[in-house]
Amino acid sequence: MEASTPSPSSCHASSSPFSIAVVGAGLTGLSIILSLLHHDLYNPRDITIYDLRRPADTPDPANSSGVVLTPNGLRVLDALGVLDRISSRCWLSEYRTYKNEDDETTRKTLITNEALYGYKNHRLWRRILLETMLEMVSERGVRIGWGTRFEGVVDESEKGDGVLFRVNGRDESAGMLIGADGIHSSVRKYVNPDDAGPEYTGIAGVLSHIPWNSVEWPYEDYERACTIQGKPGALVLMPEDREGSIIMVAMQVRMEDRSREQWEALGRDKEFSRDFYANTRDKWESRTAKGIIDAVCRHVDTTFLWPFMRMAPLKKWFSEKAGRVIIMGDAAHALPPSSGQGVNQALEDVHALTRLLLLLKSKPTLGLKNSLAFWQSLRQARVDAVFDWATNKTNVQRLPLAERERLVREGKVIDASNAENFDDMRWLYQPDTDNIIDAWVSQQG
Repeated sequence: MEASTPSPSSCHASSSPFSIAVVGAGLTGLSIILSLLHHDLYNPRDITIYDLRRPADTPDPANSSGVVLTPNGLRVLDALGVLDRISSRCWLSEYRTYKNEDDETTRKTLITNEALYGYKNHRLWRRILLETMLEMVSERGVRIGWGTRFEGVVDESEKGDGVLFRVNGRDESAGMLIGADGIHSSVRKYVNPDDAGPEYTGIAGVLSHIPWNSVEWPYEDYERACTIQGKPGALVLMPEDREGSIIMVAMQVRMEDRSREQWEALGRDKEFSRDFYANTRDKWESRTAKGIIDAVCRHVDTTFLWPFMRMAPLKKWFSEKAGRVIIMGDAAHALPPSSGQGVNQALEDVHALTRLLLLLKSKPTLGLKNSLAFWQSLRQARVDAVFDWATNKTNVQRLPLAERERLVREGKVIDASNAENFDDMRWLYQPDTDNIIDAWVSQQG
């Protein structure tokens, strides 16, 4: 169900210094709004969301696939009441399983369950999560201005009175402006005028969705969530619904960088995606892998290309002038989708920022800009650790065999056969955010 919202011409931000405007009605923007409402930091009538496109109109390939929710992110969604609404539609998993071309399980590692971290991993269609959160925001009476283009910050009061900004050719104002407008953020240009934009990691994913029953599996209880490794690389399988009836299939490939427009054009070229899979078929010895590729080629309309981008560490996640303009989520620290942490790290952003805003309400001497500088350093350290982990764990395990072995020999990555480096996920799934924030507050006197 899509939220019923005002038209762009009738949707205006509150001019109150206690109001907030959010650019981007995606998962990050909706999460921060639900969190601010949950903690009674803002009244719904003082919140306005702006987005150029409705979700159904957004060509972002992410909306055509699923999202993994790990315990660190699930904890936030649970507290906000989101998890109760989506859990029955999620695929639940506890293990990371790898298979060889003989369909033998070479490694099956317990990565999460309720006893260890409070939750199993959840996966569901991204659009379902987005629709659920839109419904919750709409129920609270928050205004969403669809079809609204953010055109820049006009002025920001150093006295803390708020931010004057332009949308659709008109000036609006709010006490605070949050940019949750994704990897190609427009708000980021005000916070970091010299920002060069996202960096291509050198790897792209070619993804597809196939019905589980479209493949002749070698045995009945074949794992629906697994990675098949072989000489050509790796076929990654991930269920997208509770029953596992639809499976995402993904392969990663090294490709030269292109302009944004060129990437989008190539992503629309279904023949390219089909040929990519078809050209690897005969390099596989596995009959199962060949069957999966045949199914992908029969469902070529579901394929899409996803260049893996990341943001180099930015100088600022908030405006230098008064700290009243903030960026978060992919706008501040995009991670490659292969990390499975993009949404979860955005949710950690939300939790930490909300906690600090609550503390500022009772301890205004902490100072907004001082608190935001701490928030940025805390979160950047987490994002850097996740990127390093994904480089050694996920991306490498999806490369062709010869390249994986070369990188290990050269000491550029960790040997994944050493399970000790990959089993204990407490550092990721149980962040010590609250204690770190409390310690910082104590140090401020």
